[in-house]
Amino acid sequence: MRILLVGLWLLVLATVLAILYRRRKRRSHARPRGDSAVVLHTATIEAMRRGQRVLLPEHVVLAALCDRRVATLVASAGASAASLRRELEQQLPAPRQAPTDSAAFELSPAVNAIVDRAWSRSASWGGPSPLDLVVATQSAGEGCFAAALLTRACRDLDRASREPPRAPERSDPAGELVEVVFWNDDVTKMEAVQRLLVDCFGMDEVEATHFMLTVHFAGSAAAGPYRPDTAAALLARATQVARERGMPIRLTLGPAAEEMGFTWATEPAEAGTGQMDSSDGQRR
Repeated sequence: MRILLVGLWLLVLATVLAILYRRRKRRSHARPRGDSAVVLHTATIEAMRRGQRVLLPEHVVLAALCDRRVATLVASAGASAASLRRELEQQLPAPRQAPTDSAAFELSPAVNAIVDRAWSRSASWGGPSPLDLVVATQSAGEGCFAAALLTRACRDLDRASREPPRAPERSDPAGELVEVVFWNDDVTKMEAVQRLLVDCFGMDEVEATHFMLTVHFAGSAAAGPYRPDTAAALLARATQVARERGMPIRLTLGPAAEEMGFTWATEPAEAGTGQMDSSDGQRR
């Protein structure tokens, strides 16, 4: 009798936990984790910049390939993120001077299905990662250019993604590699940060948008890694240009990250390093 009661109690407990888990998944479904939010926002901005009214899988993959972990994943699967991005950009319409109005924008059924599959394979209660979005896109099926491209260029991304990608080990005779860290503030305009990344760091529009949104959502992001002398020159150049443009954004140098996560940088010991005077502007 006691064994039966214990068994019934365990069954009730398991049922309650399952219900709570499903409710947690439903509640968090509308709030993607930060790195995926950056990818989806970047994809939406890129689609509107190209005059398209519907978010396609190609936009999502184009934005996701700017994520360090996704780039490392496709490299481990035998492809190049830069090459994949070039093919996707050739497939999409050229950018327009008059972007699409966001009020008339919507997600395609293919993207909705990809997001649902990404949620299904996500091991995190916080929602799918950019890796989940790319892996889900590869299984989108026929008629999807992004899925066909990933299938042709990469081996099984699902298998490759089971091991979290790490930054490759590097050795540099000039010393430790460093990164240029951008810190979020409440004054600097988002568009100003994007132009600074294009003009001083050689990023294209998609990369700059993804990086700028990472700074906005995560509080900081790091460009690099570079050799110390190269990083110092970039920091000086970007600081000078930012001062000339009246941007109060703070830039610092930091060690290259060993783990490639969403928040790529940590607060430096000397908080004032590279800080600039404030000026009026749009809140970021």
